[in-house]
Amino acid sequence: MRPVRVLAGVGVVVLVALVAGSCQGPRQPAPRPAPLAPAPSTTTDPRQSRPLAGLPLAGWSRLRLLVASEPAPLVVDLDRHRVQPETGLPTGGEPVVSVLPVGGHAVIVSERVCTGCQQAVEVYGIWRGHTTAVQLGRAQEVAAARDGQAVWLLGQRTPTACTLREVGLEGRLQRPPWPVPCTTTPHAELPADLLVATGTAHDPWERPTSLLDQAGHRTRLGFPAANLLAATGQLLLTSAEPQAPLTLTNLASHRSWRLGWPTRLRGGTHIAAVHPNGRDIAVGFHGLAAPGEEGYDLWLLNTASRRWQHLPDLPAADVAVKATDLAWTRDGRLVVLTGTATHGQVVAVWRPGQPRLALRPLELPEPSPGTNTLAIL
Repeated sequence: MRPVRVLAGVGVVVLVALVAGSCQGPRQPAPRPAPLAPAPSTTTDPRQSRPLAGLPLAGWSRLRLLVASEPAPLVVDLDRHRVQPETGLPTGGEPVVSVLPVGGHAVIVSERVCTGCQQAVEVYGIWRGHTTAVQLGRAQEVAAARDGQAVWLLGQRTPTACTLREVGLEGRLQRPPWPVPCTTTPHAELPADLLVATGTAHDPWERPTSLLDQAGHRTRLGFPAANLLAATGQLLLTSAEPQAPLTLTNLASHRSWRLGWPTRLRGGTHIAAVHPNGRDIAVGFHGLAAPGEEGYDLWLLNTASRRWQHLPDLPAADVAVKATDLAWTRDGRLVVLTGTATHGQVVAVWRPGQPRLALRPLELPEPSPGTNTLAIL
């Protein structure tokens, strides 16, 4: 599952259930990408991949991470070398835990799976600088709100009727609920609409995307949810097949630009994260870096110039794609949490313009694998 990153705090959509429903008709056609020239890169020819390298992360980092783990996520203070579990979550059962950034804050999704107990998906908010979570309610899907102070929750009223609710991280309802089909998945909040996927496909990532306004009108966008990488303002970044051009679309002007595939790794796109400036998007790519060895690469897309910038010390041949997540700090540093064959668990930090990655090994209890595992507090 690939999360969708949006500017509203570099949010992530988390899918936690599937229920049958229906979809409304289109309001206007979606923009079609023009066959423009591939975007140029700002790097030289790629070099041979090697294990993840960089400089030691020295000095006072001011980094406080929320890392998904079971039964509760961990609050990691890199400077004080302190790891403590998040409080305020239930301890019963065997929960599956994920986290997502919302502005400078975070949301925790805890799905209890146990024998003899009632299965429940609970959503909790946690404010920057705090360690106690606030219960926001139950939900089937969760996505960050655009203001970075709330989340959208898909909840079930009846077996066939659901609503979308905007709930503040303090637990208060922000507006009246919207009735929607239960197969609706919120992915991103844009300036005027919600970007959602709705359809009958069993896999929610195969469902077609559309824009949904408060009146219930839908504008079809013409691509499945699996193709959506990131959203910022009126811009959408989408991908299709590995090595195929990525597409940057302006929903306001109905213009699209095809962007060249920047990396020599051939596996596909992984995840993306929007810089707090709303202009730059970090995009992860994966594929074979050496015979029989999976690799990872990161590139920064400037959506204004539509140029790629290659992050230093990459691609790396020993990075576990399924154990990698990334998020931006409020002051514009990209933080990557990953597992490597060489260093074990590692935090890599990079500010645009710096010539090297800064690395610090971590020793944590077993974290939840994959994406939806990292937020900055």
